[in-house]
Amino acid sequence: MHKLDRDNTEAPQCLSEYDHNTQTWDNFGGECKKQLRAALVQMQGVPGVTTAEASEYGVRCAYCEDAIHHAGHIEHFRRKNPSHFPELTFEWSNLFLACGSNDHCGHYKDRSRAEAYNPDNLIKPDIEDPDGYLYFHSSGEVRARAGIGANDVRKATETIRVFGLDNRVLKGNRARAVQPYKKMLEEIADWDSELIAEYIQEEIESTQWQAFSTTIKHFLAGAC
Repeated sequence: MHKLDRDNTEAPQCLSEYDHNTQTWDNFGGECKKQLRAALVQMQGVPGVTTAEASEYGVRCAYCEDAIHHAGHIEHFRRKNPSHFPELTFEWSNLFLACGSNDHCGHYKDRSRAEAYNPDNLIKPDIEDPDGYLYFHSSGEVRARAGIGANDVRKATETIRVFGLDNRVLKGNRARAVQPYKKMLEEIADWDSELIAEYIQEEIESTQWQAFSTTIKHFLAGAC
């Protein structure tokens, strides 16, 4: 999970043409949906590089950070159901692009048999920086950061639980993403310490748009 900057993308104007009082998400589609998806790709992709025409490049799920290889899932952070937050159905600030997995992330959060949760206890990545709450270990495990307050620990653990970020497949994918960098550190172990630190920082910068980049970042930062 990584910080997203919603301010770098304009909300599609056509969203304002939809009214939750008279329309549902089933009524939403066509050109406006294409515009929305393109805007989410811009928000979550590589600044200045990712476009609607190249939507697969650099676009990661807002929650698990896996690459979105197809259209992805337009996800409502707060549920749009009539019994939850229907007024946010067409609200730009409530929408993210997520992977389509049923085992974690958006579909998992809102599955029919999911345990109840309070969205106020979840990390909203366009508002809060997940890096202040979550630590991604090179083993693939994700946990609450050490040394944070009790309220922040609750938010971290609830986010992990509700989005299924401790899913075993995700753990395996994160661990595999780090493997090349473990080998890299072995290869540069005899370098001067300042050169190692500089090289590691360059790697952190160059990998920031890769899938599971936060796991890579946390591993490399710990090696400095």
